[in-house]
Amino acid sequence: MPFIMSRTNVKLPKNKELALKKRLGLAIANVPGKSEDVLMVGFQDNYPLYLRGQGDDPLAYIEVSIFGTEDHVGYDKLNFAITQAFYDVLGIQPDHLYIKYDDISSWGVQGQYIDRRDYL
Repeated sequence: MPFIMSRTNVKLPKNKELALKKRLGLAIANVPGKSEDVLMVGFQDNYPLYLRGQGDDPLAYIEVSIFGTEDHVGYDKLNFAITQAFYDVLGIQPDHLYIKYDDISSWGVQGQYIDRRDYL
């Protein structure tokens, strides 16, 4: 289960939101065993963000949470694809975008608890 949450300080019209959703769905496939079929995406626009004391330029903070991928295979390509998507769709410069990765060791879905240790 991957989850990608983004916060931007710019307005995100529906057409750009859908374009980002599509691009993130393609990007997650860089991680073996992950696809848009299991991806959840969230967007928060007009979020107050400041970088280097400034908040006038387009900025983004993105959190990527992925279950069972402690080896981080494909993360470099995923990182590039996310960065490129936010540049292409919103014009956010790569040095104005931060991405945080969280390794999820346990998760709950469909009322079921899933633990990484069960897959070792």
